[in-house]
Amino acid sequence: MILLAAAAPARAAGFTARSYIAAALAASPSMKSAEESFRQAESSYKTALLDAALPSLTLGLGETFYDNLDTRLRLDRNDVASSLSASWNLYDSVYSPARRIKDARLDYETAKLSLLKAKQDEALKAMARFYALYSARQRTVIAKANLVSRERQYKDTNEQYNSGTRSRIEVTQSEGDKLQGELSVAQAEAAESKALMSFNELIDADPAAGQEVEVSTMAPEIQLPLPREDVDRALRDNLSLRMQRLSLEKARLAYRSSVNSAYPRLSVDASWRKTALGLIGPGSSGPGNPSYALSASVSFPFGFFGLQNYLKTKTAASKLGTAELNLQNSVRAMKTDVLTSQKDIELQVKSRQLLEFQVKAQRDTTDNLLSEYSLGGASFLQLDSSQTKMLDAGNNLVGAINDLDLALFSYRALLGERIWE
Repeated sequence: MILLAAAAPARAAGFTARSYIAAALAASPSMKSAEESFRQAESSYKTALLDAALPSLTLGLGETFYDNLDTRLRLDRNDVASSLSASWNLYDSVYSPARRIKDARLDYETAKLSLLKAKQDEALKAMARFYALYSARQRTVIAKANLVSRERQYKDTNEQYNSGTRSRIEVTQSEGDKLQGELSVAQAEAAESKALMSFNELIDADPAAGQEVEVSTMAPEIQLPLPREDVDRALRDNLSLRMQRLSLEKARLAYRSSVNSAYPRLSVDASWRKTALGLIGPGSSGPGNPSYALSASVSFPFGFFGLQNYLKTKTAASKLGTAELNLQNSVRAMKTDVLTSQKDIELQVKSRQLLEFQVKAQRDTTDNLLSEYSLGGASFLQLDSSQTKMLDAGNNLVGAINDLDLALFSYRALLGERIWE
């Protein structure tokens, strides 16, 4: 993106949009929680891989202190029994090692997307605070400029009243407008102070700490109309949709397991066992030690003549159907959201262009009327109306800049872009 300077220059130590997002992410408790959840899912995935790829090992040591054949209390190393065993599930028709790995992988991918979604949400929240502070400061600048204009008008009105060219009513009205201008400045400064406190909250700074912001607008980079292909990008990359697809995949796996569990369950296991290791007690390597085994088992679950299995399968099928319908509904909504956002952005671009023209035109008009008013030419009502329009146009332009840039950030998030980078 091309970065343009803000209306008010920022110091080198000020925040840009990107640096403020980074600071907000670093200070966010919700981000720390999401990162912890991701680390837990990552550990579970690695554990599932190891459980499936490697046998489980068990080392056992036991000592008999007393038995009915030898009633003496004793502690003798020759009585210590030791064993080492390994078991490995090779196949399970209901919950095989491959299925466990796939489940863990889906949980891991979901946690990863949840972390990205948390970053995206926190970044959008930070941008709202960032632009709120910028707009509040710009409105304060506009209110002060309006007050300067009102004070000049009031001064000229008094001078012309003393010379007999203005009425007392105009002096009173001009004084009232000046007081209204002072109130507008006070209101703008109060709003700026509140915006500053909200800004500092996200970065754990002192609420009253002074901050400078350097606003960078993306408006000049917009090529209208926005591409229709962005709908396909959103359907492919949107984080929420990707999470829903993972949920659907998990529902499918659960349904398959539920169906398989209604049939005889086949399990194949390999095992190895060695006793009398000689670590502490006696050792032995006689015939049959260690022992090896490859076993298969078949179980026939029929809880209450199959009714429980039937209900479990029906519940899993219902959850699968719900997940499919939710995804279908989200896809439909996403298409509308992208196209609606495109139309809103196009309208905001045109609105901003019009407001920029209005501010320039109204500034020139107000400057001319002030000059004429000082010479006794323009009427009080003409100047008052122009000053009011100038104040409104300036505030509307600030709002349009904020709305357009925030809409562009939200649009990029809709397409699945990493707006925090």
